[in-house]
Amino acid sequence: MSHLLPVLAPIIVMVILSSGRAFAATSSGDSSIALSGYFSARYQFRTAETSSGETARDQDVFGDLRIDATTPKTGRYEFHFMGSFRSDLDGNRDLHQNYLVEDIGDTGSHHTMGYLYEAHFDVNDPIKGVTQVRMGRQAGTRDEQVTFDGIALDVRPASSVNLTLYGGAAVNFYEIGSSEGDDTVAGAGLDLYPTASTGISLDYATLKDKRDYLELTDVKDDLATIRVWQRFTPSLKATAKYRHQNGESRDLTVRLLGAFPGAGTEIGASYLRQFRTQVAQSNALSPFVDVMGPSDPYQSYEVKLRQFFGKRYAFDLAYFKRELTGNSVAGTFNREYSRTAAGFEVSDMFFANLSLTLSGDQWRSPGSPERTYSSGGADIGYSFGKKGSMARINAGTYYSLYKYDYYLQLGERTNVRTYYLTTKIPVVKQVALNLGYEFEDSIEKYQTFKAGIRYDF
Repeated sequence: MSHLLPVLAPIIVMVILSSGRAFAATSSGDSSIALSGYFSARYQFRTAETSSGETARDQDVFGDLRIDATTPKTGRYEFHFMGSFRSDLDGNRDLHQNYLVEDIGDTGSHHTMGYLYEAHFDVNDPIKGVTQVRMGRQAGTRDEQVTFDGIALDVRPASSVNLTLYGGAAVNFYEIGSSEGDDTVAGAGLDLYPTASTGISLDYATLKDKRDYLELTDVKDDLATIRVWQRFTPSLKATAKYRHQNGESRDLTVRLLGAFPGAGTEIGASYLRQFRTQVAQSNALSPFVDVMGPSDPYQSYEVKLRQFFGKRYAFDLAYFKRELTGNSVAGTFNREYSRTAAGFEVSDMFFANLSLTLSGDQWRSPGSPERTYSSGGADIGYSFGKKGSMARINAGTYYSLYKYDYYLQLGERTNVRTYYLTTKIPVVKQVALNLGYEFEDSIEKYQTFKAGIRYDF
C-alpha cells in the first residue's frame, strides 16, 4: 500500500481542494465532519565538492499529506492519515561507491518511494470502560515510536487507571530486504495516577524481526519500560524513564523542565545513560543500525537556562557533555565532546519585527592533546506584511564540531561552519511558500537549496 502513495496523494489533495468546503462548518456553525490537515511539497537541490576537486549533485522532490477528520457533534469517530513520498530525480543508485550526496533515500531500490505513517480509524467510547479503539496503521501508540498495522484499544476501569493493549504487523521503512507482514509487534501499557501531580507508566512490548540477509538470524526483542513523572508546581515537572531489554538494562533518561514567569526564567536539564552496545536489534527499535553500525555505551548531560529581561531581551546559557563509558572506543557516531554556549536575543531592534540573536560556543574534544574550539554564531530575522499573514526572512551562521543527520546524510562531518538563508512567504490564505539556502564549509563543501509550498486546510 505504501508504494501507491505517490499516485494516491495528488488525487487525495485534489479531492480535498475541490470538496473541502463540504466537510467544513455550515452557515449555522455546525458540521457533521471537521476536517483539518496540510499538504506540502518541496524541491531540494544539493551539491558537494571535495578539496581534491571531486564534485557531485543531487535533486529530490518530497511531499507530505496530513488529514485529521473528527465528528465534533458526537465525538464518536476519528480518522487520521499521514503519508509522504520522495523521488530521486537524478537516479544515482550505485550504492557501492562513495557518493558525496548519498542519503537514506538512496538505500532503496526505487527512484520514487511512498511512506504511509498513519491511516487509522478510531472509535471513541464504543462500550463502557473502553475509551478508544484504533484500527489500521498507527505510529507511537505508547512511548516507543513503533509503527504497525493492527489494532489498539484503551481501557479505563477507574479514573486513575488506564490500560492500553495493541498488536499487529510491524512496519519498517528502512530495512534491507524488508517484507511487510513478516515482522510483528505486541504490547501492553498501564498508566497509574496516584495523585493529580504524579503519574506512573509500566510498559511491555515484544517485537519479532524476520531477517534473511547479511548472515543475520531472526531477531526478537522483549522491552520493559517504567516511566515516572512528577509535577511539583504548575510550571515545574520532572520525568524519569528506565528501559530493560532482553534481560539487560538498556538506558535511563531523566529530565527536568521548569518556567518561572514572574522571574522571567526558564530552565531545563537532562541526563541520558545508555548501558549496553545497541546492535542487531529489531528494526523497529533501531531503524538505522544496518547502515550506521552499533552504538556503544555512553552518557550525556545537558543544562539550559533562559532569562528574559522585559519583553525584548533574552539571555541563554547551555552546557552539554557526551562521554563514552566502559570499554567503548571512540569512532564515527560514537564521540566524546562537550559544548558550552551562551546567547543573547533582542526583538524589535531599531524597529518593529526585527530580531537579532548572537551566540558563542566553546567545544572540547578529549584526546592527546585535548582539542578546544571557540566559535560564534548569529541570526537576524525580519517579519513584514499584514498581521496574521506576515512573511518572515532569516539569515545566520553557526558552527558544529560534529554534524550529521540520521534521516538525510549517512556520513559524519567535523568542524563544519554553516551559513543559511530562509524565508516564508504567504501567497494566499492558508498557502505559504518556503525558500532556503544552506552552505556547509568543512573538508567538503555542501550547498543545499530548498523550495517548497504548503497548504493548510
